[in-house]
Amino acid sequence: MTTVCRIDTDALKRDHPVEEVVSRYGIELQRSGSGLVGRCPFHDDGGRPNLYLYPATQSWYCYRCSIGGDVISFVERMEGVGFREAVNRLTEEVPSSSRLLHHSRRAAPTRRSRTRALGPDERACLAAAVDLYHNRLITDPAALAYVRERGLDQHTIEERRLGYVAGDELAAFLRMRRLPAGAAMRIGLLRQASHELLAGRVVVPEIRLGQPIWLIGRTLDPHVDVPKYLGLPGHKPLLGWDGVRGSPEVILVEGVFDWLILVSWGYPALALVGTYARPGVLRALAGCERVIVLLDSDEAGQVASKSLVCALGQQATTVTLPGVKDVAELATLPNGRHIFARAIEDRELAPAA
Repeated sequence: MTTVCRIDTDALKRDHPVEEVVSRYGIELQRSGSGLVGRCPFHDDGGRPNLYLYPATQSWYCYRCSIGGDVISFVERMEGVGFREAVNRLTEEVPSSSRLLHHSRRAAPTRRSRTRALGPDERACLAAAVDLYHNRLITDPAALAYVRERGLDQHTIEERRLGYVAGDELAAFLRMRRLPAGAAMRIGLLRQASHELLAGRVVVPEIRLGQPIWLIGRTLDPHVDVPKYLGLPGHKPLLGWDGVRGSPEVILVEGVFDWLILVSWGYPALALVGTYARPGVLRALAGCERVIVLLDSDEAGQVASKSLVCALGQQATTVTLPGVKDVAELATLPNGRHIFARAIEDRELAPAA
């Protein structure tokens, strides 16, 4: 005889207030009378906020979608799961109401600061986003022209699955593929329903074993007061790891486009995406037979280069590029590829120190 465990939904709602659960999906809420209001994640809420939360009855309702319910039904819709799975996700993530605020304030930064394994829904959403963004780049003249002006050929664009984020397409695309918006929010692709984190950027995925695991985007407009580069939350992985497996020598660069250029030129390259190398990155590089450190020629890049060479020891060496800051700048010169090959050749011919 099978025993069916009863679920005390009243206690569950008390332990998991609807306003706090909804906020954890990145939906900003504002006070409106005795309730709260925010943008609905279940439709393209481009106008006024339509999602109303009523803490007194622990319920929610969208006056545009004409749908509503309790905290359990909200999780069901966000995650695309059934009743019992929604209950499981609520109880697993937030143990009790007495710990909810304490847990949220402490655990949220931890989730962003570490790299966690993506679940099936997260992986599917990330793969769908890469597909969408890649197809958009191919059909967007301005974005495609920008990428080509940086020296990248069509083969590299397609092989590395480069994309462009128009900023108003992902939510609808995920619905079309029957993928849960909640998973896209958890990994940072979506913020507040249909708002895309990387809108207006050329994006580059890190692909491992044929599947994307992370995305970073570069803004096209240098005059906009936003960070030049922006990545998904979590640790930045070394870009290009799958492409250097088995290579006795790797070239370590600082920037995303430095790495893409070297890949297009046929070199085994990795990108730090910055100048800081975490201990895990250093351990990975220590497994390489030889590492050519080729960070930017500015002060920050040179300080980081010395630190890396010191940490990696005799397996590491540096290369100086004449007259340019980095590989991406070199790629804009007519003979940039030849200059780079000569710099590598001169390094190989130089006597050991």
